[in-house]
Amino acid sequence: MKKIYYLFDENYPVSCLAKTELEQIFLKDGRFSIQSGTDVFSKNYDAVIIFKKNPSPQEERKLETYIDAGGNVLFISKSIQSDLAKKLCKIRVGKETGIQQFNVFIEKVDHYITQRFPSEFQLTDNLMETDCSEFDAFFSTLIGRKKMPVVFTKDYGKGKVSGILAGDTAQTWKDFNFRKIVVRTVAWMLGEKQKEKIINCGLVGYGPMFGMGKGHGNAINSTPGMKTIAVCDTNPERVEAAKQEMPGLAGYFTNLEEMLKLKEMDLIVGIVPHDVHYDVVMKGLEHGKHVIIEKPFCITVDEANKMIEAAQKKKLMLSVFHNRRWDGDYVVLKNLIESGLIGDIFHIECFIGNYKHPGYWWRSDKKTSGGVMHDWGAHFIDWILNLVPSKIISIYGDFQKRLWFSVTNQDHGHAIIKFENGVLADFIISSIAAINKPKWKIFGTKGAIEVNWESADRINYVSFVSGIRCEGFVRSQQSTGWVEYYRNIADHLLMGEELICKPEQSRRVIGIIEAAEKASKENRVIEPFENCE
Repeated sequence: MKKIYYLFDENYPVSCLAKTELEQIFLKDGRFSIQSGTDVFSKNYDAVIIFKKNPSPQEERKLETYIDAGGNVLFISKSIQSDLAKKLCKIRVGKETGIQQFNVFIEKVDHYITQRFPSEFQLTDNLMETDCSEFDAFFSTLIGRKKMPVVFTKDYGKGKVSGILAGDTAQTWKDFNFRKIVVRTVAWMLGEKQKEKIINCGLVGYGPMFGMGKGHGNAINSTPGMKTIAVCDTNPERVEAAKQEMPGLAGYFTNLEEMLKLKEMDLIVGIVPHDVHYDVVMKGLEHGKHVIIEKPFCITVDEANKMIEAAQKKKLMLSVFHNRRWDGDYVVLKNLIESGLIGDIFHIECFIGNYKHPGYWWRSDKKTSGGVMHDWGAHFIDWILNLVPSKIISIYGDFQKRLWFSVTNQDHGHAIIKFENGVLADFIISSIAAINKPKWKIFGTKGAIEVNWESADRINYVSFVSGIRCEGFVRSQQSTGWVEYYRNIADHLLMGEELICKPEQSRRVIGIIEAAEKASKENRVIEPFENCE
């Protein structure tokens, strides 16, 4: 494992915050180890990240010797203003523009660092007018009409010198694209390369509902490095539909075992009823294929445990299609919480429901679907778990069958989750709720957030962070779940980057649903199941 050293400034809060964030970033990535310090390093490291505006003369001499010997150095944010950075980079730094939102554009398409990035995204940071014409810019922005680098790098002797001219705000360090830039830049400096191959994918299930089969196939084909090559459905009519909608594939099958014999196929995507998830996953893993399965992961924790164990033994990727982590309203809501706008959250309420017959389809059949909470409930519980970075200590549930006896799912499901950090989450899904509740209501120590179903594109807030009551709303951004999910799958399989939607996370979702139903039957609060804390 290659070693990284982070030189930071203990007197600069953002530099100290970056220490925590960098340690988390590289721990989750798993390819590199990182150590941090405020003084010049004394061990041999493969790369050094610097976020210190004025290194001491001793540090500068040590760093210059390190670089001359082939070391790799990444300057972050204001460290680019240091005498050492100016000397090594031959860079001219002008005035700072102040913290503002700015657009970032790709300069070098299909480079390792920019692979599968959106062509344009936004950061909120403190920009500096910079001239580094001798360097290769990978990302840039505009100040006035002048193009400015955001990420640049250059070979230096046997090593590389790079700069990321952002990272001066806590918001930037929470930004998904910025964190990826940091990892990619370090990885590239240390010689990491993308695998020169295409991930060939097969779709298992091509049902007509919501066009999910075609949706997955198109999302895969739109992701550089991935390709749909086969479709399987037990219904011959759906196979014929696939031939019309996705012509020219290597194979169309009605038998999964036959499709899994395709040696060139690397990955399967299960788009099937919930009670078939386990069988599809296990067959895919048995044949040496990576597996993506639609949410929910499965029906029981026992199934989840067996699938995770099988994937680990085979050293294959297993992931659940939790694409709604990138829903526009949820992304904004999560960003507002992480920005500190409402302080520390302590209470979450969320709801989806109506007063309406749930329909005569497999999603209303408990044996097939798992129950009232396995469908949309899987999304909401996954959302909750990604808002609360804490272990679960107790779960209570209330599941009721009151009205719609022509179908077997419960009419109403209610889960109450208590976390170790004191947060309580309260989720309801119902088909006998005659009056609507807010989609989200979140209380924090400095304010609150509410999202109503009638205007879900508005994230309403009240904040006391400034000392006085401030209220308003932020518009939802565009949802990008299909694109971002498959980008990450390709980044994980081709570049070794962190898998975002991990099966262990999805097991917690199933654990909460199963525990809540058990708590309802036994009319008591219960502890979470093992591995679902």
